Amino acid sequence: MVSLFGWGSGSSDAKPSSTPDKTPSIQNDDPSPPSTLSQPPQTQPPAPKDNRNLKLFFGGMAFFSFSLWVTRRAHIKKRIACTPPFYTSSTYHQPNVSGAAEALEALNLATINVLSFGMMSSGAALYALDINNLEDARRIMRAGIEGGTPSKSDEELEQDVTEWVTKMLGDRFQKQLETERAKKQLEVAKAESKEKGN
Repeated sequence: MVSLFGWGSGSSDAKPSSTPDKTPSIQNDDPSPPSTLSQPPQTQPPAPKDNRNLKLFFGGMAFFSFSLWVTRRAHIKKRIACTPPFYTSSTYHQPNVSGAAEALEALNLATINVLSFGMMSSGAALYALDINNLEDARRIMRAGIEGGTPSKSDEELEQDVTEWVTKMLGDRFQKQLETERAKKQLEVAKAESKEKGN
């Protein structure tokens, strides 16, 4: 029973399977491996681009439409408050007005309108320039500043700026720069001596 399912020890007189293997065995005398069709390497699809600039633009549009709705609502409310009731002449109608509250409300409405419009316009500008993150902005700024010349390292740029400022301001800046460098070297030496003392 156990050997019926293939478990246990098989006997030497076990019958071969009733269905013979009909696939002929192919023997290859050639020791070289079988040739496979050359397939091009599968390239991974590029990662989806995160369009932060579009998110900023559409968020700014939603915020701007909300701010316009709030402004229109406040304007209608003020206009209704200024309308005198029926059978009341306009000379005797004096609506309740608080100067400080009016000024604060006007400031709030102006602030949200300007911020929402700025958010929408900056999103549109970032989309037009194809800027999604800080690296894209750095790439565009460096291309604009360098004008196609090979990029310099930070040390070379600092040295160029130092030379230009020295040429403009004269020896006085050079002396000040040397004293600053001496102070930095002195601070580094003090820090190293403290580390060695510990």
